[in-house]
Amino acid sequence: MRTAGSAGLTLAACLCVATPLRTQKTAAAEPHGETKKLHYAPRDQQTGRYQHVPFEVPAGTTRLRIFLRFDKANGANVVDLGLFEPGPLDLGTKSFRGWSGGERSEISVGVDSATPGYWPGPIPAGTWHVMLGLYKVSEAGVDVELQMGTSSDPAGPTPGLAVRPPEPIRRGAAWYSGALHAHTHHSDGALPPAELARRARAEGLDFLAITDHNNTASQLDTINEPGLLVITGEEITTPGGHVNAWGLGGARDVVDFRILPGDGRLGPLLAGARRRGVLFAINHPRTSCVACSWTHEIPDAVTAIEVANIQHEEMAQSLAMWDTLLRAGRRLVAIGTSDWHRGLAPIGAASVRVRAHELSTRAILAAIEAGRVIVMGDAATPPPMFTVRAGERDVQVGDTLQVAGGGRLEVVVAPGASPAYEGAKVELLWRGETVATAVLSSGAPARFERFALAPGYLRVEVTAATGAPISLTNPIFIEIAR
Repeated sequence: MRTAGSAGLTLAACLCVATPLRTQKTAAAEPHGETKKLHYAPRDQQTGRYQHVPFEVPAGTTRLRIFLRFDKANGANVVDLGLFEPGPLDLGTKSFRGWSGGERSEISVGVDSATPGYWPGPIPAGTWHVMLGLYKVSEAGVDVELQMGTSSDPAGPTPGLAVRPPEPIRRGAAWYSGALHAHTHHSDGALPPAELARRARAEGLDFLAITDHNNTASQLDTINEPGLLVITGEEITTPGGHVNAWGLGGARDVVDFRILPGDGRLGPLLAGARRRGVLFAINHPRTSCVACSWTHEIPDAVTAIEVANIQHEEMAQSLAMWDTLLRAGRRLVAIGTSDWHRGLAPIGAASVRVRAHELSTRAILAAIEAGRVIVMGDAATPPPMFTVRAGERDVQVGDTLQVAGGGRLEVVVAPGASPAYEGAKVELLWRGETVATAVLSSGAPARFERFALAPGYLRVEVTAATGAPISLTNPIFIEIAR
């Protein structure tokens, strides 16, 4: 990371003049501002991915307006946008005021309101910084023009966090249906949070995690959708892949994203948030999106990994990665998501069923951490019941079963009460390899016999007669008693 005055930052030209901005005049004050023209070369994108451009804000300011212009060069140049108030720019700083990435080129941040993705609040005097994320820079480089304007118009009170329904939303143990990765207009999603919640509940989802890129400003929006638990999250969008954080809360509570692959600070950063109850999952670990595949090490604080998203080839690669990690002893929990942004596609395709003792943020996250998760192709189909019995003891998804060497295992896969299971194929996998198959008929369960000769894990995949995936379970782990 580099500030505007640090070594390695290329400024081909910097013109700082009082310039009228394209903003409405008010009776209270004429807007004041400056324009900066900058040039970034491919070297800057590699050596200073995040550029922090300073500008001065006078005392008495109640609103800032930022305008970003650059030549997109038919998609060869992409420059993201964020904002810091006066304070340190170090990793994890509390001076971060918001992020819109490449979604917006004009933002407004004031005492009483702000562009989605940014936090309203007092505008302290001093040196602020526009953060530019150099996502793509063409061989010719990119010319950037920034206009920063301030005004001192009268302002209303600063809005607080929206009041959400008390938890638990529902009591009692159940397989709760949820979407763990979805976006609103606070990043690059099409809908405001309340409308996203309405759609999620209409699909039959019990919980929804809002995971906007690099911000949690959705907490400012009122959501009161009866029966729906809303979990505050963030998609931490680093240059080495994306990771969801669930269980954040409070004004401007985010996990910093300005971390390059190989940066040893990622582990401690996630570990600090994990100690206060935040859960992490690697998103779309294998994907064609630029800088979206996971190329970091996998810190100990990471609990889960997306194995079912949108593209079939990407799912196969992600499954292979997950099984490799499981065989190496890393018990990451598989989840499925739609990574919903816009359009008519369901929010719950894919989704998860989480076996929790109640519908609350604490209970859902604890159940995910324990591996009590089944990935489902939609939001409504009931999950299959997957059990393994040895002697008088039987266990379910997420559990560990100890058996004597060579001990007999009885595996049962009972279909959910849905016509989708008629004629469906059940695959039983041992350490990631298919070892047995069966076809479901007339609601009868599939039964398999195995003998435990070595430690490992069993999991199940169920595919409809049409070839569409229905479900994918997390493992039941087998240990050999000594």
